[in-house]
Amino acid sequence: MMKSICCFLAVFWCCLGVMAQGQDTSRYVCLTLQSGMVRCGQLVADDGREVTLQTPDMGKLVLPKVQVVRMVDAVAGTKGSAGSSAIGMSDRMLNPDRSPQATRYFFAPSAHSLKKGEGYASVNILGLGNISYGMTPNLIGGLSVSFLGAGITAKASTELTDGIRGSAGMLYQLSWEGGQVFFPFANVTFGDENNHFTVAGGYLGGDLQRTSSPDDRVDSPMFNLSGCVQISDNAWLMTENYVFANPEFFPVHVVGSFGLRLWRPIRERLFEPAIMFLVEDQATRPFPWLSWTWPL
Repeated sequence: MMKSICCFLAVFWCCLGVMAQGQDTSRYVCLTLQSGMVRCGQLVADDGREVTLQTPDMGKLVLPKVQVVRMVDAVAGTKGSAGSSAIGMSDRMLNPDRSPQATRYFFAPSAHSLKKGEGYASVNILGLGNISYGMTPNLIGGLSVSFLGAGITAKASTELTDGIRGSAGMLYQLSWEGGQVFFPFANVTFGDENNHFTVAGGYLGGDLQRTSSPDDRVDSPMFNLSGCVQISDNAWLMTENYVFANPEFFPVHVVGSFGLRLWRPIRERLFEPAIMFLVEDQATRPFPWLSWTWPL
């Protein structure tokens, strides 16, 4: 009888071990180490002293548990990082309080800022693109290209109170015809990096050609209202809307948009599909918006 009980207990504990191992190997995790490195992979084993990962880029890794600062679940295929700037963007991927790119909507800026050393590059199907870089925790500088021309961008932001940030900045471009475009703006953002909305005002001015004739002047005050809501670990709903005071420069008074921001861990980039709406007096004309963002 005792032999039967002992055999049963042995089989029972073996089954528990197999079940526990099966539960561990079903987890895909990212580990932040004391050195600042981030390692991601399928959790093979965790015996309290060592953690074994099957990583997508470095094979099987055995890491001392004492070196692990943080372990979080991640989307299968997420890769780790070793560089300081990549670590910063990894923090945006792994920390639920941070978004992969919260400093702007589809095009309009929010009042959120990058950390020092963080950056991103983006492009969309209209031929517009920009590169932004965190020069300090509250100052972003960058380069931009649009149908108006090419130039520089800057934004300084600060926390006004808990959950509310304000920023002011500008876009300056030399137009392709030789003139210049200057766009100062100011905004206030309410909420954290994943769920927020922004109220902004700006003035689009300048000369599209060297002649500086009245017909070439850019003179368009504008108002902007944008918002973002997180709907999953890697997806956000977004809307971006403008009211232009001078439709002679921009062909319509109102431009609206609604779409998604999707983080793709395997490709390590954001994809942003949306529909833009040009609202005229008696008609609304939709057109597609597609953009991509890469962390630097």
